[in-house]
Amino acid sequence: MIKKLKELIIRSILVMAISISAIFSPLNITKAVSKGDTLAGLRSQLNDLQEKKKEQDNKKKLTAAQIKDYQNKINEAELEMTKTTTDIDNANKNIEKTNAEIENVKDESAELLILNQKSESENIYLSYITGASTMTELIMRSDMIDMLTNYNNSKLKELELLTESNKKLKESLKKYQEELENKRKKYESLAETLGDEYAKMNESSVTIEEEISNMKTLIDYYEKIGCGENQDLTECVKTEDNKGWLKPVSKGVITSLFGYRKAPTPTTGNNHTGIDIGVSEGTKVYATASGVVGAIVLKSSCGGNKVYIWTTVNGKKYTYAFLHLKEIKVKVGDKVDVNTVVALSGGKSYGYDTCTTGPHLHYGLSEGHHFGAAGDLPLSKFNSYLINPPGYPGLGQWFYGR
Repeated sequence: MIKKLKELIIRSILVMAISISAIFSPLNITKAVSKGDTLAGLRSQLNDLQEKKKEQDNKKKLTAAQIKDYQNKINEAELEMTKTTTDIDNANKNIEKTNAEIENVKDESAELLILNQKSESENIYLSYITGASTMTELIMRSDMIDMLTNYNNSKLKELELLTESNKKLKESLKKYQEELENKRKKYESLAETLGDEYAKMNESSVTIEEEISNMKTLIDYYEKIGCGENQDLTECVKTEDNKGWLKPVSKGVITSLFGYRKAPTPTTGNNHTGIDIGVSEGTKVYATASGVVGAIVLKSSCGGNKVYIWTTVNGKKYTYAFLHLKEIKVKVGDKVDVNTVVALSGGKSYGYDTCTTGPHLHYGLSEGHHFGAAGDLPLSKFNSYLINPPGYPGLGQWFYGR
């Protein structure tokens, strides 16, 4: 009996210990609020984005300096190539001049050779020699011919060596010019690559600036409606639970499906992040479910003007997006319902949107509420949870009614 009583007491103590542990254990804490789901988290994200922008600005400055350095090297190479071209021209002129002199020496040598034809019956050489009146004159005439012959032969060799030297100089200059041309092409290629990177950084910089602007607008919005610093923002701003989805336009044709497709432009990938609905430019675009405008992106290089809206459907959180918009009718923080005109459709390339081939509306749908979807991380998060928007016909098929 005493033994059973001891066992009962021990069990009670264990139960009490487990209960106390459960009360004070992190396991009893409600769902952890992740970074970005609270005002404090948004402020931290804003700080991260501002630091990222600083890093990117510094990188842009460095890249611009490298581009300038390569451009200077290109200019130097081109100046050296111009000088080398002049040197090659001078070498060609020297070769032509030397060749002309060689021809003259050859002509003179030919005349001397005629004088040296000792074995011929009418020997001019002998006639010239025997025409001497004295032995001294005879020797002088003979020596004169030998001297002229030797001089011409020596001059000929000298000119031939000079011609060969000029030819080698010309070949050397041509080789040097080819090296300069290769250097110039290399510097141009490097400068072009850096130029592309710089252009992308400029585009990305605009995206970060937009993201910072969105984040500040969101923080201001949540502060005004009284959200707590560490309060879950989705609890602070409860969106109406929708029972289903409507379509964003009253009629349209499906021009591109969700998922793999052949990229329609060089700047778009093969993985399509939503569906494309063919509509005329300026068509009214409605919210597909009640919710809150979470982010707006203006003049993106791929997608143009964009709107991201948070909603809840059948108890589950979603973010949906409209891209290639001509005009946006809402602002961040606005509550929308299915009768709200969010924007007017665009789809044409307005000089900044390179990811479109004609008027249409891009509609993307992602699971979860993604804050400030304009930035790199939030956008990749949005893309990570993409799903195929439900309730649409097949490729090339029309729908009528929302």
